[in-house]
Amino acid sequence: MMTKTMMQRWLGPVVVPVVMMVALGTLVVADAASAQRPGGRGARAGRMGGRGGPPSGGQLMHLRALDLTEAQQEQIRSIHEQSGEATQAVDERLRVARQRLQHAVTANVVNEGDIRSLADALGTAEGDAAVQQAYLHAQVWQMLTPEQQVAAREAEAELARRTEQRRQHMGERRELRQQRRQQG
Repeated sequence: MMTKTMMQRWLGPVVVPVVMMVALGTLVVADAASAQRPGGRGARAGRMGGRGGPPSGGQLMHLRALDLTEAQQEQIRSIHEQSGEATQAVDERLRVARQRLQHAVTANVVNEGDIRSLADALGTAEGDAAVQQAYLHAQVWQMLTPEQQVAAREAEAELARRTEQRRQHMGERRELRQQRRQQG
């Protein structure tokens, strides 16, 4: 029988990286589509504007530094709009799968078969989302010049470095809290 802690340890190495990859890919398209929007609305215009898809985010602000041409911006916007319904559908599937798994994990009676089945369904949904994001990323990537691609890779590497630093810092803080609890 799997306890909640065991389940979290099992899901963490599998689910978290996939979710982060999906989120990162989603933000690439959203940020590029909303960057330098006419009318001065900027990157936040997609958040509540009803266009669908995920909100734009600061994680991929480096796309603004790529000096996209008007044609590139329009192509990226078009890709984002065309994928909007599919992105919303995948996001909804992921939300429902996560919610169902969380309910199963926190149920009064542990049903290991149900939990495993729901975890598999979540993994499948995340895999589908990752594939969709890979196609979207490839479409955007093909529009970039070689110089823009180099700049994007450098920005991605910097983001990965900062994310790793943040993760390490959080781990250190967690260890300090545990030490304080044990001492006091």
